[in-house]
Amino acid sequence: MTDRRFDRRRRLNRMADVNPRVPRAPGRTLDPERRLRGLVDLPPDDDEVAPASMFGRLGRRLGAKGRFLVAGTIIGAAITAGSLYWDRWGNQSATVADHSNASQVALGHSLYDQHCAYCHGAALEGRTGWAGDFPTGGRPPLPLDGSAAIWRLGDRDLFDVSKFGGQPFSPPTYRNEMPGFEGQLADADLWAIIAFVKSRWPEEVRERQREAAREREG
Repeated sequence: MTDRRFDRRRRLNRMADVNPRVPRAPGRTLDPERRLRGLVDLPPDDDEVAPASMFGRLGRRLGAKGRFLVAGTIIGAAITAGSLYWDRWGNQSATVADHSNASQVALGHSLYDQHCAYCHGAALEGRTGWAGDFPTGGRPPLPLDGSAAIWRLGDRDLFDVSKFGGQPFSPPTYRNEMPGFEGQLADADLWAIIAFVKSRWPEEVRERQREAAREREG
């Protein structure tokens, strides 16, 4: 008897699947959308597709070579982003001028062009007449390419003059027109400018600066 009721319920449900006017047999009912999907084989909704399945199909479509290229691109982008972040963090926290640090020198070059080139020249050549006699001051901007005696100053001296200007380090009767950039540029930016300037010096000039520093310390 139970088998007959089951067969009858199944036949009624099959007829109801085909003809919605036919009432379904008592018991568990199917969602109308699922019934229609079973009849016409509709694709599942997007939110029913598991992300893993989507990535799996994408991976199969790309193939082994495509997956390798995608993975390589992602890894390369991550390395580049990390390198840029590290360089930026290093430049922002610098407390020395490293003329061999390409990232710091590049930053210094950009800042020099913005804040220093107008007076000291785009090629660090200085202004004409700088080597004249100026007993009371007003000397034109010196060249920073190593041709002047700028190497007599240590890195810390160059930093102090750049930050506070030349007048605090000159005799009271001497008019030093070198401006200070305190409040305009961060300390790390000033170190970057010095790194750029020193990167343009010949090695023999950098050695003279080191010798002068040793003599002052001795």
